[in-house]
Amino acid sequence: MHRNRTSRRFLPWALVVTLGLAAVTTGAGQPPDPKGAAPADLDKSGAVVVPLGGLRSFDPKLKGGVPPTDILNSREDVLGARPDPNDPTKLLLTGKTAGLSQLTIVQKDAPPLKFDVVVKPDLAQLRKLIRDTVPTASVTVEPGLGNVIVLSGYVTSPSDADIVQRLANSAVGGANANVINAVQIGGVQQVQIDVVVASVDRNQLRSRGFDFALPGRGSFSFSSLVSGLLGVQSAGGVTTATFSPDSNFQFAVVPNRFFGALRALRTEGVAKFLAEPRVVTQTGRPAFFRAGGQQAIISGSSGITGPGVTLQPFGTELTVVPIVYGNGMIWLDINPRITAVSQGLGITVGGSSSPGFTEQSVQSTVLLESGQTFAIGGLIQNSVNASASKVPVLGDLPFAGTYFSRVEHTVRESELVILVTPRLVHPMDQCQGPKRLPGQETRSPDDYELFLENVLEVPRGQRKVWNGKCYNAPYKADPTASKYPCIGGACAGPLPGTAGALIAPQYGSHSLPMTGPGQPAVAPTAPVRTGGAPAAPAPETPAPVPMTLPPVAGATPAEPAPVQLPPLPPVGGSPVP
Repeated sequence: MHRNRTSRRFLPWALVVTLGLAAVTTGAGQPPDPKGAAPADLDKSGAVVVPLGGLRSFDPKLKGGVPPTDILNSREDVLGARPDPNDPTKLLLTGKTAGLSQLTIVQKDAPPLKFDVVVKPDLAQLRKLIRDTVPTASVTVEPGLGNVIVLSGYVTSPSDADIVQRLANSAVGGANANVINAVQIGGVQQVQIDVVVASVDRNQLRSRGFDFALPGRGSFSFSSLVSGLLGVQSAGGVTTATFSPDSNFQFAVVPNRFFGALRALRTEGVAKFLAEPRVVTQTGRPAFFRAGGQQAIISGSSGITGPGVTLQPFGTELTVVPIVYGNGMIWLDINPRITAVSQGLGITVGGSSSPGFTEQSVQSTVLLESGQTFAIGGLIQNSVNASASKVPVLGDLPFAGTYFSRVEHTVRESELVILVTPRLVHPMDQCQGPKRLPGQETRSPDDYELFLENVLEVPRGQRKVWNGKCYNAPYKADPTASKYPCIGGACAGPLPGTAGALIAPQYGSHSLPMTGPGQPAVAPTAPVRTGGAPAAPAPETPAPVPMTLPPVAGATPAEPAPVQLPPLPPVGGSPVP
């Protein structure tokens, strides 16, 4: 009986708990009440965002669903607002220009509603467009003040940075000044451009001319002056002849008064030019290099002070703009230019002379990888110029026409090549820099070296002029004298694989004779001393030990020949230095 009472007592409470749990579960599955929540078109600051040049439908959540009686817009030039024809309780907002406007909605029997409206570019669309166009870029797009976009992040190449810049410009109506570009380009951006300009100019001139004059006696004279090598003058009934400096052979017969001048020359000339300008710049940045000077030339009249003067630059110039692509290729817009002053190309006007200029230049655009070399310009030019001046009929005679003619024959050959090599480079560490720069590896000579040895420049460091009885040349004071032999190789010993005497590189006092392969060297019969009393004769020594020398690289294999080494002094004998 008591058990049934307890069950009936707890049954109402169990029903209440079950209904409560069901209510809680049902409430958790329902969406929250939108009353009091901000509209979906509002940003974090509470302002309504309208895309620039776009249209947006805005629901102000009017009380009672009654259409507004009036709409007030503070900036008609920034924002356009009108009721939605399909739903009068909503507004259609149009972004005209970037800026801020205040929208006031007046409703009957209700206080007015005010909203701040910001018109700015649609950055979400711009971000999506950048991700789709440049997938390897990591660019962040943030709004600035007014119609300004701030770009930040990284791209892999300058071409990607240019694409991002153009997309951002299109979002703000093409205004380049409204985009703050803080995008950085990853990878190596320092480019070194090596340019080599090599030219050779050869010319050969062959000329032949002959003039003679036979003044004779009285009023009779006979001469041939086609080549301009003689000048005939008559004064007081006496005819005389003068020789021109152009004639390389002159003769005269005084009794008969005969003068002759011959020009027969072969002139050959060669000119070589080699320039290697190098410049380092950042990708996308122009670089300019010039090594030369400025030549004063006569310009137009400048008034009562006389003609004006203009400075014309000359020398080796290099203008280049490199751009490093993401795939490692380097785009180059390069313009090397070599100019030199030439008096032969000058002009003289009104007693004032101005020099001319020779020029070798090229402007080109190439695409290379780092370390590759391209010939961007070249020239092979051959020109032949021949001329003959002769007396009619007489100059056409075989052999005899030589005395009545002048012939010149000029041949000129020009060769030019321009090479360019771009390289991606990094800055050097301090320990990698050169120890001695140009001009720092030598010093000024002292009075002894200047006046007695005629030396204008000597290596730095202490120098001993006389090493005993041997003269120590200035170049031997350089610490690299033993590493880099002088011209001919005699001052630093023979090169590997060659025969000859091995001479001490710097301060040696004697040498050990050596011969080529197959010829044994002759050992000295007595030890040699550099100073002091002569050494005592060496006692008998054992026979020399035969040995073979390794074959010389590139030489024809031959039978190995024994080489005798100099005898060694016995233990306890006289010391030999």
